[in-house]
Amino acid sequence: MIGKHYILTGATSGLGKSILTLLLEKQAYVTVLVRHPEKLKSLHQYLDKTRLTIVTCDLQSQSEILNLKHTFQGQSIDGIIYSAGLGYFKAIDQHTNSEMLETYTLNVINFNLLLNTLQPFLVSQCKIIGIGSQSAFLTQAYAAHYGASKAAFNQVLNALRIERPHYHVLTVNTGPIATPFHEKADPSLSFAKKYKHLMLDPDYLAKQIIDGMITGKTEINAPKWMHVLLRFYQLSPRLIEKYFTFLFKNKA
Repeated sequence: MIGKHYILTGATSGLGKSILTLLLEKQAYVTVLVRHPEKLKSLHQYLDKTRLTIVTCDLQSQSEILNLKHTFQGQSIDGIIYSAGLGYFKAIDQHTNSEMLETYTLNVINFNLLLNTLQPFLVSQCKIIGIGSQSAFLTQAYAAHYGASKAAFNQVLNALRIERPHYHVLTVNTGPIATPFHEKADPSLSFAKKYKHLMLDPDYLAKQIIDGMITGKTEINAPKWMHVLLRFYQLSPRLIEKYFTFLFKNKA
């Protein structure tokens, strides 16, 4: 990874911040796209500033993403790590229009827009890493739009792997992570408190992702036990949902 140039989103906190730290330790050059750069500047004393570039970009804004073609003119990009994402833990009819649009725009639509915008600058053997969710594999009451957006995100990444066989596409499906994501998804933090013992450590997960980038993995599913259970669930999902409905209401 020495001397490689990666574009990273979601770097101001949680998993993205852990990935950023490891990339800089590996002596990679990292350009982070952030809506509020001041959040990252507070970390400067801990980071290698000579290899870090901060670009202000609101990933909810199509115009700001399109303007990146001017920012990266003449540069080459070795990979994109899309760690930005959001969701709301509430019933379908309780989502506002803006919350629905936010969810699909950030989690799916603007990832594609970013990929298309940066395509001319990607090296032929580039890496595309998408931070998805185990939610893509199961029915989730009170988090339907989040799960649907992550399922769509996975489909895009899987298709990209086939369409661009010279790309290294790594899909990362995670269970709940101990990050500020939960503060927006559920301001009461009832889900985060209830399942605190199941939360993944973002630093450890970031190390798995970096290792996966180096070794060429195409998929990381963490925790493994959760992914195994979801495989069994997919054998007869409607039957399991009917008789074990309570399992699918844990975000209520």
